[in-house]
Amino acid sequence: MNKIEISVNSATCYKNNNLIFEDINIELKNGDFMLIIGPNGCGKTTLIKSLCGIQKLEFGNILINNLDIHSKNSEYIENIIYLGHKNSLNNDLSVQENLEYLSVFDSSVGSNNFDKIKNAMDYFNIYKYKDYMISDLSEGNRKRTSLARLVLSKKKIWLLDEPLSFLDNNILDSFVSLIKRHQANDGIVIASTHYDFSKSISNVKYLKMETK
Repeated sequence: MNKIEISVNSATCYKNNNLIFEDINIELKNGDFMLIIGPNGCGKTTLIKSLCGIQKLEFGNILINNLDIHSKNSEYIENIIYLGHKNSLNNDLSVQENLEYLSVFDSSVGSNNFDKIKNAMDYFNIYKYKDYMISDLSEGNRKRTSLARLVLSKKKIWLLDEPLSFLDNNILDSFVSLIKRHQANDGIVIASTHYDFSKSISNVKYLKMETK
């Protein structure tokens, strides 16, 4: 999939009869970066999960190249990588084993995984922890391990829920550079956050959410 257009139309979501968000409208194309900003409890995570197809909308729809993401003909799921705030890592595997395992399920990674995984660990300065169990790592290094998947993957659409949580400031520049590189390769990034880190990023769109 080369040309990508994502369209969110009047998206509205309820949980247990409580309104989480309503009438969300988004238009994105190759090279765009969307920042979803808002306090805890405003629905950022639920919106990201809706964009992944995990959370069902009550009203509205999400289209990619004019096809609903739930359509059997849609190529959406094959083109997204989702990093939730819980990192989706196995505590009983090492850093390297986690990246090896998760790469198996990402067809875009391709071959020569060892070199690619080493490069990904080097990028986020966690190669020295490659044999550590995830359960023995700090929250910051768990987050770096999760973000290393972005270095490995060639998928065009990144959906990131609170990617900066537990990260040291000295790794922020590396993360922003990775976003810029993805944009330059015609990728799309959608990220939720508590604060705006987009100062040096181009093609930025903003969605500010509030607690209902």
